[in-house]
Amino acid sequence: MDMAKVRAIADVGAVVTAAIHRSESPQSVVEPLRAIARFDAMMVAVRNPLTGAHSPLLNDGYEPRLLDFLHRDYLACESYDKAMTTGLPMRMQDFGSWFYTTRVYQEHLDGAGYREGMTLVLRSRTQNRVTGLLTVSFEDARAADDDTRTALELVAPSLGQLVDVGLAGDWLATVMGSDGSPFLVDESGTAVPASPDAASEPVSETVHAVNRSFLASGRESARGYCLDGRAGGWQRVHLLRLPAGKRAEPVRALLLVTSEPLPHQLTDRELDVLTLVARGWSNRDVAEVLRTSPRTVGTHVEHLLAKTLRTSRAGLASLAVGEGLVRLELDLGPARHEPTAGHTGGRVTPKPATASRSRT
Repeated sequence: MDMAKVRAIADVGAVVTAAIHRSESPQSVVEPLRAIARFDAMMVAVRNPLTGAHSPLLNDGYEPRLLDFLHRDYLACESYDKAMTTGLPMRMQDFGSWFYTTRVYQEHLDGAGYREGMTLVLRSRTQNRVTGLLTVSFEDARAADDDTRTALELVAPSLGQLVDVGLAGDWLATVMGSDGSPFLVDESGTAVPASPDAASEPVSETVHAVNRSFLASGRESARGYCLDGRAGGWQRVHLLRLPAGKRAEPVRALLLVTSEPLPHQLTDRELDVLTLVARGWSNRDVAEVLRTSPRTVGTHVEHLLAKTLRTSRAGLASLAVGEGLVRLELDLGPARHEPTAGHTGGRVTPKPATASRSRT
């Protein structure tokens, strides 16, 4: 490997460190990457850890149509799956001859004049979480030589940090904004907007309480609904615990909040019943917590089956988990039925838990 590439590898690391600490723009990494790989187009995308969606952080040379394909539809392609599995920069030639028959190549890359390219799935340095994606494309296939592939492999840990939202939470507004109002949650459960300049959904007191329960629960993520006492409606909430380690801010979790009605025309009480049924609780146990009768719970279950077009309690449980269709105040409560649960003002307050692809 020539010295120019070696120096560029060191430059990428220095730029990423400076970018994480706000003294350098992420855009500054483009030139050292160009010294490593003489690309004709390059994209670095950030993975939203709450939804799995990708958003471009850097783009140099890709036309909008191809750029949109790379950070959306490409994620469902077999070549992306293989790149994720190997953890290495994957060239077109590394995938095998089948790659040149795919829609990725024939409709998007070949049509744009690219004869070679590389896909590198980016990951966090310590947690091995997927944090983003690097793609580079070349009009001259010879530019994607073995030294270039090795050099990109060496800068992969640095690039994984560059797009790790856990290290730079104030980038969340651009990464997550289209999926709801993004917030950063500190160790006390307090949520503050990810960007002071971004218009944010007001966070209810119920959500702040759920944040605290989530941090105490040890769970990695939680999705569900919280009652907004001020407006009488519901807020859809998605929480993700950030990995332990040194970050630019004392942030413990990421939070998305969106005001929206319950799906499937569910009532408040039906959501309560669905949450506890999804835990495998019997009608009798659900009734005791909700201060009603097993017969009434059974009626709610029948309504849930009819509204959601499910045929069994197992189907309801699968729906609740798959769509995050639970009431978080209940879902983050005790793992087992606690007969002493209280109930006030239409809200259920459980006793606090005690320690115990296709080719395209």
